[in-house]
Amino acid sequence: MDGNNDAVCDDRISKLPEPILHHILSFLHAKDAARMSTLSKVWDSAWNSLPYLDFGDIFDWSINLNVVIDQTLANRKKHKSSMQKFSLCLRHYAGLCNVGNWIKIRIACNIKELNLRVERHDYQGNFVYGSLPEAILAAKSLNVLNLFGFNIELPAYDGTINLSSLQELHLSFVFLDEQFIKAMCTSCCNLEHLSLQYFNGLTSFQVGDTLPKLKKIDLVTLEPPHSVLQLVDIAAINLEDLWINNLYGSTNVVRITACKALKSLYLRGVDVTSNWLEELFYSLQNLVKFELIRCKNLKTMKIASDRLKQLRVVDCHNLISA
Repeated sequence: MDGNNDAVCDDRISKLPEPILHHILSFLHAKDAARMSTLSKVWDSAWNSLPYLDFGDIFDWSINLNVVIDQTLANRKKHKSSMQKFSLCLRHYAGLCNVGNWIKIRIACNIKELNLRVERHDYQGNFVYGSLPEAILAAKSLNVLNLFGFNIELPAYDGTINLSSLQELHLSFVFLDEQFIKAMCTSCCNLEHLSLQYFNGLTSFQVGDTLPKLKKIDLVTLEPPHSVLQLVDIAAINLEDLWINNLYGSTNVVRITACKALKSLYLRGVDVTSNWLEELFYSLQNLVKFELIRCKNLKTMKIASDRLKQLRVVDCHNLISA
């Protein structure tokens, strides 16, 4: 009797609309969702048209796993299934050589969001950056790109980026240079949120007025000697939220007075002076939230602002008067 009830329950689930079945499968890692496809033709159809693929953390790479991913992606390409989101975390570097082909398939399916993480260490335990598949930088349909653990370079064949639909770019534990930032500012005209977390290679970070939709920037540096960032120069006219977090070192020069729309500002480990602050508040009339953390050279501060609602000053030990 219980078996019959289970069968009836399964049959009812199978009769649900495909978008609901997709929603159920979206909570599962891809390997578990694939197992569900063996239950019935309905589940198999839902799996083959699932717009979200999350392969989670892959610790042990194998040829069988490689075949499974190849077949999964090839099947979607064959049926011309659109792809909203693809997520993959490689804990073993061996699988990275296959990623380039997978990305090309995802691009052909007009992927909207790509989350790719790779972690590799040498025999001494030092972190080693992976090589970024160049096809990623030509994914015109991408809205969200999240990369972890890569050495990000411009494509060797033409040195350009073609991410015209990109709205969010999140880069963590990456190595990059000023040329990539320049190309990004030129090509990603729809960018709204830029996040660089624990990055290496940049001595300066400069963003001009070529990104009219940019609303938020997050910068978090590595500890010395890996972090060499000395200059931050931002002139994004519609930027509203800026976070500069220099955890261990100190950024010497920060120029942001051209960001007239700025509403929220967080600065940690930045060399600021009382004159710099005075110019800041004079120029940024829309600022409503300001946090200043561990700015060792600041001795006095004078704030003249009608709109500022939240002010937080922490660990500025040389501050005498405010």
